[in-house]
Amino acid sequence: MKKIIFGLALVTGLSGCQQKEKQTSKLYSAQNTEYFTISGRVDKRDSSLVMISPASKIAFKNRQQDTIRIYSKVDDPKQHAFWALAINGEYKGKKRVDGDTINELKIPVSKNDTLIELYKATEASTGNLVFSGLEAKDLADAPKKPALKIEFIGNSITSGFGNDNIEFPCGEGAWFDAHNAYYSYATIAANRLNVDFILSSISGWGMYRNWDVTGPTVPDVYDNLYLNTDSTKTYTAKDFKPELISINLGTNDLSDGDGQHERLPFSVDDYVGAYINFVQHLIDTRDNPKIAILDSPMISGKKEEILHRSLDSVASYFETKGKKIHVFDFTPIPETGCGAHPSIEEDKMMADQIVPFYEEILATEE
Repeated sequence: MKKIIFGLALVTGLSGCQQKEKQTSKLYSAQNTEYFTISGRVDKRDSSLVMISPASKIAFKNRQQDTIRIYSKVDDPKQHAFWALAINGEYKGKKRVDGDTINELKIPVSKNDTLIELYKATEASTGNLVFSGLEAKDLADAPKKPALKIEFIGNSITSGFGNDNIEFPCGEGAWFDAHNAYYSYATIAANRLNVDFILSSISGWGMYRNWDVTGPTVPDVYDNLYLNTDSTKTYTAKDFKPELISINLGTNDLSDGDGQHERLPFSVDDYVGAYINFVQHLIDTRDNPKIAILDSPMISGKKEEILHRSLDSVASYFETKGKKIHVFDFTPIPETGCGAHPSIEEDKMMADQIVPFYEEILATEE
């Protein structure tokens, strides 16, 4: 069995030998809802839990000084993924999980390390992260979920693409090694607001076309649990019914393409029409949530003007139908992450801007 060690500065040693630890530990099943709080797009598989969407999360509470053993793998034996670990709300690093066998991640904790959270740092398109369970001496009852819910629909910016470029330099390893959905602006904002949340986001995809090809697009696969073209498992309001849905799609629609596939000029009519249809679908199927639509911090100049006019057109259409659509324009930020994406610090800057906007929407009666 492969062993990957989380080395935490908070803990300087382990009490007792490993054999004694294992004798006193209990095995907790991945689907034991008494002890685990689960967020994000997930799927049950036998006794395991499939973590699908970026920043999908497992949270639990520890009550003893211990070395907790997390058992997980990746579906594809040729693929890998990453957990992002937080203890008592403090980020503790990102660790790789391979797909060739069950990985054992050892997390030394003190009895004061109460709340432990494991986030999927990568996204749906890079493979499923399968949580099989854990060993621990003593877990408390599962943490309580916040009452308010927000869903973030988007592309690479929302997924945390390329933001972790210090620990994982751009261009080294797999293209998604620098992903860190824990530090997506959306995850940061949700944690600051203390809301339950889901990231339904796919790097490179758009509203009516993607960065290089015409589709499928985010609206095409949104109702599919795995955010792909497999419609055998669906994602509905029974899975998650948010008070607010925030949409950040347009960067890839306005892309100039890859130079290999035919790329027609951006169509305002196609984009606005697809946007209106998608928002109406969300209103109809998610019990009329509040809707926020965001511009892109990665677009400037003439494209930015086109995007703003398009978003205003969407909002104006729904105003005639008696539905308020909240529009947000980011103040420009640097883009020093991989592929001209926001870095972790810049994701924090985006969260600084947008948290008050979300707070005002959530506090408003509609």
